[in-house]
Amino acid sequence: MSSSNYQTYAFMKIIGLIFLLLLGASQVKAQTQSTSFFGQCMIEVATAEEMAQLQTTMRENPYIKVVRLDYNTQRAFILTQNLESLTEENFISWFSQYADKVRCVQVGQHGVDSIKPFPFEGCEN
Repeated sequence: MSSSNYQTYAFMKIIGLIFLLLLGASQVKAQTQSTSFFGQCMIEVATAEEMAQLQTTMRENPYIKVVRLDYNTQRAFILTQNLESLTEENFISWFSQYADKVRCVQVGQHGVDSIKPFPFEGCEN
């Protein structure tokens, strides 16, 4: 292999390595931006119609990706989007006028933290 061919080959390897590093960095950034959190709780809502209205209202929240409210079990489950973190206080505030009826709250990072199974054993709050 001539000297100029070797230099071209070495240059192409360096360019390829830089490309792979940039591709890897962009994938890490995309994974970081797609972090999703979950929140679940028990909530006391008097009627199925009120629960349905609350669910409709919560679906309008730009930080909520999925919301499931179940009147029969009085349970709520939410997955987020476009958030860097989720606090219990933040989660509870999304229930607006029913915030004082929320209990047994669990929040965590989706895919990382374990979701407690229903019914929530030992829940006192």
